[in-house]
Amino acid sequence: MAIEETFERLVCTFSAAEEAFHSLRLTAIEDRPPQGEILLVERLGNLVEDMRGWLAESQEAAADARQAVTHPLDGYRARQALGRASERFIRLEMQFFNEAVSHRMVDGLERFGRQRGGEWFGWSGGVVMALQACREPLQLLDGAILYSWQELCACLAAKSLAISNINVGPHLVDPSVEAARHRPASPGPRKEQRN
Repeated sequence: MAIEETFERLVCTFSAAEEAFHSLRLTAIEDRPPQGEILLVERLGNLVEDMRGWLAESQEAAADARQAVTHPLDGYRARQALGRASERFIRLEMQFFNEAVSHRMVDGLERFGRQRGGEWFGWSGGVVMALQACREPLQLLDGAILYSWQELCACLAAKSLAISNINVGPHLVDPSVEAARHRPASPGPRKEQRN
């Protein structure tokens, strides 16, 4: 598969994650019942917005990497852009798995829904389902980023090998220079010894 196709697939994989996080935002922020400010609800809303921000930055960097691998390949720009995409994605994954779907958060949402009842019960259940729906797109994106790194490294290694092969071959050498290199070194001027 050509490297351009690999990076095109990477960018397309972001679409599924973007859709899942958009649904999460709608459920967690837009669809929440309008009654008062609740710390758990506000904290979840901030967390969702942070994760969407990391996803957008990662997606933007991946699009830049896709541009860099089109012919002619700009290896430096591709590495830099894919590095940014990876770093932002890792931050997103850490927030998602360490905070958003942590036992503490999911348990807190379920308890909150049971205690409040009514609209809050339905809202908290919907948020937990929306959070779980983000898992698979993140896992697919994780694999796509790894595969993109592997393809980029292979492409850059092949390019490097091709460049080094260009420098191998017959060399033209001045015969007088070559003869001087193989001539034994003279010991220098002789000093006379006195008796």
